[in-house]
Amino acid sequence: MLAIALWVLNPCLSLAAAANPAEAFVQQNVDRGYAILNDTSVSDEQRRSRFRDFMLSLTDPRRIGNFTLGQYANGASQADLDVFESAFTDYVVAVYESRLGKYKGQTIRVTGSIQRAADDVVVNAVVVNPNNPSAPPIKAAFRVRKTGDGRSIVTDIQVEGIWLALSERSDFTAFLQQHSGRISDLVADMRQRTQMLLPTASK
Repeated sequence: MLAIALWVLNPCLSLAAAANPAEAFVQQNVDRGYAILNDTSVSDEQRRSRFRDFMLSLTDPRRIGNFTLGQYANGASQADLDVFESAFTDYVVAVYESRLGKYKGQTIRVTGSIQRAADDVVVNAVVVNPNNPSAPPIKAAFRVRKTGDGRSIVTDIQVEGIWLALSERSDFTAFLQQHSGRISDLVADMRQRTQMLLPTASK
């Protein structure tokens, strides 16, 4: 994560991405995210702040957070939901930073997409290691949705077959079932997880 990532796309890939707005959106933002994470000209704190701002512009934490709460979002007080959203935002940014950081020095290339609905596209990609061309690529995917004002956002990321938001929903549901649905307990647990992720994300 300490080297500046330089992404060189071949002409065919550039033309393919340009022809598909969702694919272009993902490729451009993946490149932006890695440029931030690998910027050695700023401190760890500044880098994390910039990455947080970037992720908040790319996603909708309230929408994703409510999805991960599942049935427990229904009937929860607004106060509980507000505290959860704040903790979830910190947590999910740390998760994305940690996951992307595992592939430093590698390249994420968009390979195609599947349109599920007019406002729902799954963009497929692969993570390749330029220093080891014979290594099998790691499959990834990004689910791109539209907001009410027509802005594109990423609502979930898949790595090696696992959708992160779906995985969190399953984990959160299991946790809340064991804690009588107390969102405050989940918030405390998320804050602990976030603190555990931060040192990893800053290495």
